[in-house]
Amino acid sequence: MLTLLKLVENLELSFSQWFLLTRRTQGLTQDDVAEALGISGQSVSNWERGRSIPTLTIDQIKTLCRILNCTLDDIPNADVE
Repeated sequence: MLTLLKLVENLELSFSQWFLLTRRTQGLTQDDVAEALGISGQSVSNWERGRSIPTLTIDQIKTLCRILNCTLDDIPNADVE
């Protein structure tokens, strides 16, 4: 069975679209992500709205990939929309 992520993997998603879809697919809330990364929930909300891009440490990026079950290569360029 195809997952929603597999169906959209060939689409040109912005970072904010990809992040929202991936976070929800993993069953995570914005607060879950914020807590895991040690940042504010408002920062996560701003990523999803395209208002800002993540500025994370290497350890935070590793954590983000782990909780979203993705690799660094899976993450689209984080251009501000």
